[in-house]
Amino acid sequence: MDLSTKKRIAASVLKVGKNRLRLDPEASEEILDAITRESIKELFAKGVIQIKPKKGVSRGRVKKVRANISKRGRGPGSKKGAKGARRGKKTIWVTKVRSLRSRIKVMRDRGEITGNVFDDLYRQIKGGQIRSIRHMETIIKQHRR
Repeated sequence: MDLSTKKRIAASVLKVGKNRLRLDPEASEEILDAITRESIKELFAKGVIQIKPKKGVSRGRVKKVRANISKRGRGPGSKKGAKGARRGKKTIWVTKVRSLRSRIKVMRDRGEITGNVFDDLYRQIKGGQIRSIRHMETIIKQHRR
């Protein structure tokens, strides 16, 4: 009993792949008698021919690999171009100034520095005299003396 042609016809009628079809083995005689596409539709309505659900592909491993690939090749040996080519001078300046300004605002709100010290520091940050947060902290210690 070769049901391959019936399976092919059923796949085209139901618009699914041949592998997704399940033919009931107990009703094989009934399936063999089905000659027309209409009779195959009737068998599907009876439940003799069933469609298996889609399996789908797990993307979990692929996502894990891609996450690791993005971290590869960032070492010092693969860096090309000058220091300013990877991150521009202005970007570095803006991030530094923003972090320093936000730090002195927090210190002022907490009462760690006075308004006058805040103003002095703000101007020094703007003028580029303060190199980093640690440098700023040493300057604040000198102000306290």
